[in-house]
Amino acid sequence: MMTGGSAPRARIIVVNAGSSSLKLRLLGPADEVTAAFDLDRWDGRPEHTELGEFLSGLSVDAVGHRVVHGGSRFIDATVIDDSVTAAIADLTDLAPLHQPRALAGIAAVRSALPGVPAVA
Repeated sequence: MMTGGSAPRARIIVVNAGSSSLKLRLLGPADEVTAAFDLDRWDGRPEHTELGEFLSGLSVDAVGHRVVHGGSRFIDATVIDDSVTAAIADLTDLAPLHQPRALAGIAAVRSALPGVPAVA
C-alpha cells in the first residue's frame, strides 16, 4: 500500500517524424500536452534551428519516437542506443520514405537532449 500520494509522473516528448513533416508533443505529468512543435515541410535535417530552440527550452524525462517499421526484431518498445539506430537504418528498405526521417528525428532529439533516455 502506498502512502503519501503517488509518485510524480514523467514529462515525455513524443516524436512523430513523417516522410515530409515533424511533430513533437511534450506530455506533462497528467498526460496533457504542455508544448507542441510542428514542421509541416521538414527537410530531414537534424540540426534545424527552430527544432533545436524548441527542445533546448524543455525539461524532459524521456523521449518516445514513432518508427514505422521494426521488422521482426523490434516488436515492442525498445530503448534506443547506437546499435538500435543502426538496426533501424538496416530496415530502411521496408519503409524507405519514413525510416530515414525517423532516424533524423532520433538524431535531432539526441543532439539537443543528450543523456535523455529514448524509446522507439
